[in-house]
Amino acid sequence: MMSRIRFKKQIISYFCITVLAITSTTLLITNLSTPAEAGPDFFGRIQRFFVGSRPQGVASGRPRGGARRDRCPNVSDPLIAIVPFDKDNNLFVEKTISDRPTFWFYVPYLPTARRKAEFVIVDENEEDVYAATFPLSQQSGIVSLQLPETAPALKEGKKYQWVFSVICNPLNRSGDATVNGWIEKVPSSESLSAKLKTASPEQLVAIYADEGLWNESITSLASFGKANTQNENFRSSWAALQKQIGLTEISSSDWVTYALPDPNQPSRNTSQSQPLPSLIPLEAILDGLKDEP
Repeated sequence: MMSRIRFKKQIISYFCITVLAITSTTLLITNLSTPAEAGPDFFGRIQRFFVGSRPQGVASGRPRGGARRDRCPNVSDPLIAIVPFDKDNNLFVEKTISDRPTFWFYVPYLPTARRKAEFVIVDENEEDVYAATFPLSQQSGIVSLQLPETAPALKEGKKYQWVFSVICNPLNRSGDATVNGWIEKVPSSESLSAKLKTASPEQLVAIYADEGLWNESITSLASFGKANTQNENFRSSWAALQKQIGLTEISSSDWVTYALPDPNQPSRNTSQSQPLPSLIPLEAILDGLKDEP
């Protein structure tokens, strides 16, 4: 009888140990999966664009204006293109799925300087795809340039060079503060399109960054921050991004958007003035990105 009782106790002990082991394993797996619920690491993903290499290699370009020949006012930080570059300041050919991507820059010049800027996109044959001149009428700091719906759509598989210049002396354009780089339109996969349709604004940043889409990544990050100004993840990531591109004077979490002029207006080579570009909400830009195939 005693041996049977001992045997039953052993069975119960083994059963309890097994249950505890299974429960502990379940809790461990659950704990390992919970960090994703805390939200994506914005800057961790953004920083990946600046490290390592790209299959297509580097491209010619200039991420910072401010050469000695520039005739613009002296500023602490020069004109800067907010684009990834490697340790040698070489730019990459950035990918986009947008027909008309948004471009981002740091513009140090105050509107009182009454400067005009020029933004140009050319194809691989150096033919103008889009060109416009407009006044820098808004506050200095981080700005985004949004192409108008009437601008020609970028074509899949094609590379384009963009050039952004602040015209410091209209009579001598060699003194412009200028930055330039490259972008390539790539197709969107079915899986990516499906993710974008159901993603939250916070998830969009991670999705675009994981796909290696720079312009969409920073635009979605800015849009998320616009609606969540007190979000510490965004605020710290936005400041870290500015340090990453070399800014010494960190701007606030705010920025301005220039809606670029219609390409059917007088060309950049005429003396006619163009109307002030209007402000458009970044949320509208983001919605346009999600709706594209």
